[in-house]
Amino acid sequence: MKTQEINKEQTKAISTEQLKKLQEFNVFMDKARLSLGELSIQYEFQKADILSQIAVQQQNFNELEKAIKEEHGDIRVNIETGEIVKQEQE
Repeated sequence: MKTQEINKEQTKAISTEQLKKLQEFNVFMDKARLSLGELSIQYEFQKADILSQIAVQQQNFNELEKAIKEEHGDIRVNIETGEIVKQEQE
């Protein structure tokens, strides 16, 4: 691989204002990436917590359903009124 020598007289640079804007953009992008990473981690923890709560509630529901069936047999319940309707035989 060839290395190319740069003649300092031929070297040009962007303006100080342009450099400052590039640096500000770079800082912004770094902060944005970091924020997205943190948000993603928070989302995953929150998602895991909600899924855990759903699993617990599903287990509680299954236990309640079993207790109701033991007490009342194979029934349907109107969730708004609590009225019991016998399950139709197929």
